Amino acid sequence: MKKLLLVTGLALTGLLAITVPALAATADPISAAAGPASAPARNFGYYDNQAIEYEAAMAGTFSSPQEALSHSHGLIVFHIVDANGNVPAVQLARAQAAFPSDVGFGNVLNFIPTDIGYTGGSWSLQIFHWNPGVTPTELSRDTDIQAAVAAGLGTLEITSTLVRCPVVNFSNLR
Repeated sequence: MKKLLLVTGLALTGLLAITVPALAATADPISAAAGPASAPARNFGYYDNQAIEYEAAMAGTFSSPQEALSHSHGLIVFHIVDANGNVPAVQLARAQAAFPSDVGFGNVLNFIPTDIGYTGGSWSLQIFHWNPGVTPTELSRDTDIQAAVAAGLGTLEITSTLVRCPVVNFSNLR
């Protein structure tokens, strides 16, 4: 039930947009996800401890996490949830304050277009789950997430979902 709620929530922000039958109907799953043209929604999240904005994403689902990782070329978007499967308020607070008219889940990107190693395209969706009994804190950088996993504060779920997260207004980040 928690995964269904998570998937539904991500779909509402544009991170999950299509079903497997729709993917099978086209050779280009990202184009299939686009559907009718409309203005993309702005979302808030983090990159390198800074609040960022990105456009609502289109998604594709692959047969395995390894296939999604291969297609992402190392780009990862981290979704953070507490032990009950909800995004902790502390994860949302700072980015939501920076972009009050945006929607979002406080996701964390590991690359932006100005980074060396940025390959463009799509990000592999990975979900950090805080362990029961651990008080969540803001995780706003990929190294924060890796450190939390290494410290045993939570676990990382690597999914077979690939998302697009076009970052906007990022020139002030570098």
